[in-house]
Amino acid sequence: MKSRCDGYAVVDVETTGFGKHDRVVEIGLVLLDARYRVVDEFETLIDPRRDLGPTHIHRITPAMVSAAPTFDEVAVAIARRIENRVLVAHNLPFDRRMLAQEFQRLGADFNPGLGVCTLKLTNQKLPVACQSLNLPPPVHHRALADARASASILKTLAPSQQQTPAAVCNVPGPFLQRTHRRCATGETQPMSRWLSRLVFDEGDTRLVQYIDLLDWALDDLELSSDEQTYLNYSAEELGLRPDEVERAHELYFLSMIAGAEKDGVITQQEHADLTAVASALGISTDRVPKPSASAHDSQDLVLGSAICFTGNYIGTDGRRLSKAELESMATQSGFTVVANVTKSKCDCVVAVDPNSSSGKAKRARDYGKPIVAAERFLEIVMQVNA
Repeated sequence: MKSRCDGYAVVDVETTGFGKHDRVVEIGLVLLDARYRVVDEFETLIDPRRDLGPTHIHRITPAMVSAAPTFDEVAVAIARRIENRVLVAHNLPFDRRMLAQEFQRLGADFNPGLGVCTLKLTNQKLPVACQSLNLPPPVHHRALADARASASILKTLAPSQQQTPAAVCNVPGPFLQRTHRRCATGETQPMSRWLSRLVFDEGDTRLVQYIDLLDWALDDLELSSDEQTYLNYSAEELGLRPDEVERAHELYFLSMIAGAEKDGVITQQEHADLTAVASALGISTDRVPKPSASAHDSQDLVLGSAICFTGNYIGTDGRRLSKAELESMATQSGFTVVANVTKSKCDCVVAVDPNSSSGKAKRARDYGKPIVAAERFLEIVMQVNA
């Protein structure tokens, strides 16, 4: 017998791993009413403030999360969506545990209730389950796509097992959500999917709706004439005055700047993309922050320098190169390897991606040390040993 509740919250998370210290790097939510009708969707990449783990599985790179919110920034938005809804997931124990760990880190009280596991219902992996039920296959290891697929399974099977809704209490912070989504191709370029979907005050829901439309229109950092016409029509339909539209553009632009500045560095690419958006919105490009003097995109390795490694690299052949292997290559090629990032004994950091959020990468930025991509390091090693 089902408990009275607001419906279902179908969830999927991509993570840095499976342990108690691992973090959520992407979440997708599909909200259904009691009749299995979709009433809302939510998705965002999440900056875990650490290495991203199996990027070869979830295809999420440090560059993709460099402008994403941390979990604490979206915790209230997530909590409000799953509150008083039955949790559903394909392998519910895993998604439930990862959510519980994130909420517990914030000191929040999370009661998952009695949810529905679509993996237990089907005894099949998600793509196979969809195929067996003649449902569209998901873009696997994409949080929202997997959540949509699980929602379709739930609707098709309509299980009658006992269910009770989840409850989340004492989540710190205001309801000021900032999300950062992957684009439709499955990849996201720095600055190409900043959000945008902000909730300011209770009375500003029209602005929120307009900004969400604006975010999608600016997916390619440009506004075509058709997109501008559609936005004008939408603003009129929402009853927004010209000054309110201007305010929405201002809020959107400021949210992009906030995302770009989150790691303390404005790269050349971020500067170019911010400039493009400012131009599209009719905002003076003089307001775009200048590239940081400490931006490390263009800096290179100097042979013989002392380097520190962070993360693991997956080669073009799909083989994982451990930190020990990279360190051995470095030593044989004339570099000095150091274990930690310090002001005096470390010259640079080699990371899978220069936008890494690992502790070592953060210290490198604090000390003004260059961060070099592991791919570039391997190129230099090949040149030295040619």
